[in-house]
Amino acid sequence: MIKLYGLEISNYHAAVKAFMLEKGFQFEEVEIAPSYSEPYIELSPMGKMPFIEVDEGYLSETTAILGFLENCVPDQPMTPANPFASAKMSELLKVFELYVGNESARLTGYVFFGAELNQAVADQVKPVMERGLAAVDRLASFSPYMIGNQITMVDIYAYYIVMNARIIAKKTWGWSILSEVDGLGEWMRMMSQRPMIKLVDDQRNVAIAKMFDKA
Repeated sequence: MIKLYGLEISNYHAAVKAFMLEKGFQFEEVEIAPSYSEPYIELSPMGKMPFIEVDEGYLSETTAILGFLENCVPDQPMTPANPFASAKMSELLKVFELYVGNESARLTGYVFFGAELNQAVADQVKPVMERGLAAVDRLASFSPYMIGNQITMVDIYAYYIVMNARIIAKKTWGWSILSEVDGLGEWMRMMSQRPMIKLVDDQRNVAIAKMFDKA
């Protein structure tokens, strides 16, 4: 059985978990915090979460995990069969990863953990996110899913990227990123109603509440 290592509070952990549930995987969750130290980095070389354990070994980095899981169950595809359409999905996913997720994550300490705002970083992050969201606006069709009438990998991944990024943008700048992309807010509402997404969100919200209760 696959083991999924990480923390339920993580949006990246949630993305992998939701994808596994949507694909019908049986798996075990192992709670572990990220750490750039031995022996953790033998399992996840950058000390990041989540990572998975399978018969062949350990695998980290969310998008690599999703690609592996997709290839494991090809008869329940969450990537387009057409090679160009599949590449366009990957292009959109990469936009979310680099220009929305990674950039907004630079302000995670301020928004979620009480760190002081680094205004210089905030000034760098917002224009990159604006360009990223403009790219999403050009690439996504929302018909009703990101790239067509079937849910794909990018829908699962982007949902959890946007979930965190919109909180970060709202607290840092009073900025509603959902209004930056036509159809993004409606798509978020639609995705949140999927049974597996709702299950993951409910469990994640409980974990977040417990974390703040301990603080």
